[in-house]
Amino acid sequence: MPSRHRATITRMRTTRERRRSVPLRGGLMIAVALITSLAAGTTVSAGAAVPSSHGWATASEITALLEKERADLKLSGLAVVVLSGGSVLFEGAFGDAAPGGPTVTLNTPFVLGSTSKQLTGLAIQQLIAQGKLSLHDTVGTLLRHLGSESSPFADVTVAELLSHTSGISTGAGTADVFDPTPAFASLGTETRHLLMTAPSSMAGTSFEYSNGNYTLLGSIIEEITGQTFETALQILVGRPLGLDATTSDLTAAQANGLASGHYTWFGVIDSTTPGPRWPMGAPSAYTSSTAADLTRLLKAELGRPSGIDSAVFGADHAPLAAVDKYSRYASGWYMRSFWELHDDDENFDDPALPLIYEHDGDTTRETSYLAFSPDLGLGVIVLSNTGLGTDTARFSEFTYRLLHTIVGTTAAPHLVDPVIAAAPVIMIVLPLLQLAALILLTVSFVRRRLGRIARVILRVVAALVTVVTVFVAFVAVPERTNQSLFNRVWWAGVPDLAVSTASSLVFAAATIVFGAVALIQAQHRRRSLSVNDPADNASSNH
Repeated sequence: MPSRHRATITRMRTTRERRRSVPLRGGLMIAVALITSLAAGTTVSAGAAVPSSHGWATASEITALLEKERADLKLSGLAVVVLSGGSVLFEGAFGDAAPGGPTVTLNTPFVLGSTSKQLTGLAIQQLIAQGKLSLHDTVGTLLRHLGSESSPFADVTVAELLSHTSGISTGAGTADVFDPTPAFASLGTETRHLLMTAPSSMAGTSFEYSNGNYTLLGSIIEEITGQTFETALQILVGRPLGLDATTSDLTAAQANGLASGHYTWFGVIDSTTPGPRWPMGAPSAYTSSTAADLTRLLKAELGRPSGIDSAVFGADHAPLAAVDKYSRYASGWYMRSFWELHDDDENFDDPALPLIYEHDGDTTRETSYLAFSPDLGLGVIVLSNTGLGTDTARFSEFTYRLLHTIVGTTAAPHLVDPVIAAAPVIMIVLPLLQLAALILLTVSFVRRRLGRIARVILRVVAALVTVVTVFVAFVAVPERTNQSLFNRVWWAGVPDLAVSTASSLVFAAATIVFGAVALIQAQHRRRSLSVNDPADNASSNH
């Protein structure tokens, strides 16, 4: 069965195919019981209970799912809010924001990842509503000071940037944002660089998710307002919505208690692990916010009066491009049918299904998910300070099951990828096997008492293990990750896999070098013995 789109389209599309978006018809009321209690380490607040005439989730079912998923996914910290009828029915905070505390609260800031795009998109729609910008304005006219007139993207429109149909490639938009040592760290220099990259397609012809689109939008915001992106974000979005802790300023976020990024090494060890958070990535990935602030945002998205006119949200929700036959893209939101309202996602093309707007976020050290369904008054916020690791679908599977749990339906069975499931073991075992191969090869040459057959067996085993290591490193890993082995972004994103691969290759190289040297020396010794042994010389004369 299909899953929702992830923040990075290449990751999303390798898990499952999307379902089809259909027109909004009819309406339902969400029913989730009043939260009565949560386990230790959890804070709870609840509103008035809504009658559960559809047999949807109870408080204990939501709580049980969150506790189980947090343990299974080894999420260091977790904050979750559920809105029903536009009101808060569930809000819980679990775990620690940093090693040794403090504990996560609804006011703990998390780096959002790609759910930052909703805030950038909303800022753009505010400028359009103010008459300072239009969807048809082009990059060439808006960013002249950054060299846009000579750019292959000069004719790209604001609408095409918002909808990822500009032709800026996924790779170009990722290269610096997630690079541990980027060539361009500021928003202006990164924009100038992106403007000179080669398009992957003609503008307006196809959807290709790229952070680069929102990098350019961030520069457009700066150009139109004459302010820094951070100042403009606060004026256009933060202050009108009362988002007190939402910021693209990393220093300000840290002062507010920003949750430290975590990574689960080898699928076992959850550890604080630094990750990239560069200024040029703020419009697309590195804005931070809290569950409390995002609750205010989703209430406004669902129609609650706010400091932003409802017409702006209407424009924010309008589809701008088709992603595939199942979904469309608005200003930082994927739109699709809310098929989780059916058991096992059956009848996903039911025309009575309402729409759901959603987006995942992933910084490699933090994950997030935002969703809302206007017809239901449903909103969901999930924030965590733990990255995805090698199993890039695991967080999406969690939020998929969360939606099913909330509406009281059965989720489709999760199809386990045996390679992904075995990845933690493979990452540990492969370098150990290659080290063992090096030891066996060494023994085959230094232990003179070994018989010839034993030596051959040890050398064959060492050779086979080395061939497997080289195949895994240069073929299997790049094929599974869609990344070059020498891509720094890849190394930073999955450090455990990078360490495993690198150490395996070091041992493999040592095995090859030692084997080659030992064979040369052995051949040299045989020749020396042949020259110096009279009996051999006599035999050779005959």
